[in-house]
Amino acid sequence: MKKQQICVIGAGVIGLASALHIQEICPESEVTIIADKLSPNTTSDVSAGFWMPHLIGSTPHEKIRSWSQATWDHMTALAYSKQASEVGACLVSGYLLSPVKLDPPLYWDQVLGFREVSQEEMANFPGAKYGFFYTTVMIEVRRYLPWLMKRFKERGGNVQQKRISSLMELSNQYEIVVNCSGVEARQLVGDQSVESIRGQIIRVRAPWLKTFLMVTNENPDFLDAYIFPGAQEVVLGGIEQVGDWDLQHRDVDREYLWKTCTRLLPCLQNAEMVKDWTGLRPARTSVRLEVEYLRLGDRSMTVVHCYGHGGSGVTLHWGCAKEVAELVQRELNQGRQKMSKL
Repeated sequence: MKKQQICVIGAGVIGLASALHIQEICPESEVTIIADKLSPNTTSDVSAGFWMPHLIGSTPHEKIRSWSQATWDHMTALAYSKQASEVGACLVSGYLLSPVKLDPPLYWDQVLGFREVSQEEMANFPGAKYGFFYTTVMIEVRRYLPWLMKRFKERGGNVQQKRISSLMELSNQYEIVVNCSGVEARQLVGDQSVESIRGQIIRVRAPWLKTFLMVTNENPDFLDAYIFPGAQEVVLGGIEQVGDWDLQHRDVDREYLWKTCTRLLPCLQNAEMVKDWTGLRPARTSVRLEVEYLRLGDRSMTVVHCYGHGGSGVTLHWGCAKEVAELVQRELNQGRQKMSKL
């Protein structure tokens, strides 16, 4: 029996996870990933891999909670598994601080050990007056993506590295196309609500640091600075520039990150710098996860869109991928029912 052909556009964390889930629940299909960039050159590779819903626009809270909880369960399971060292998954505790009083974040009851920071602790952070302490999970995305890709290929998945300018280029080749193109969706499908939020980070070696630190002001959805210790390196960040599409590293941003983060944690002053990274977060008014039926002349196409995750690609990826696969399965089943009636 000929396998049904499915195409996934994008090889970041959303695309790879979606392709894997489709393989799992649609074993009668053959999945091909098409992407112009593969790891280590995707936007996901720049991510600190920190579980925290962030920069997701007006996405319904119940959706955020469902997708993020599924991802939390997946990432924590990896952190306790024998694969933890391979993918760099680990639990990490730390602080979210602010000079102004903050309401608890929406995810406060999903993380572990959430509590307010005591005044004794606050004395270690000049300028901060309020904050929370909790434990979350993170993953080294640069190690996780190759691990996902390996599993995808072991299950018979195909990969084509090329750029797609229009979805209709793929018409008549695939039963279903899954669009995980991230920030490129603005051009690929003409979605003008997709916007770039530029990020720049510094990776350093500071194995003595075991606690994360985030600092925000009035708007807790935007971070002035963050310091995330991972399995191998520490990520220094805090650049969130809306509408900026520049992928070049900027010395002014690097200087800001270094001065800000070493002022917050002086213990970083002797850290060994490893590399600068710059990426474009795929922001949108809300995450787009839905089916669309396209037609151009005599050509038609079923598309499952999954993009616009802002700064939460890693945080939402497993839950979103599960829903993508369920939509693909539904569309394939409906197609079979139509064929059986002919």
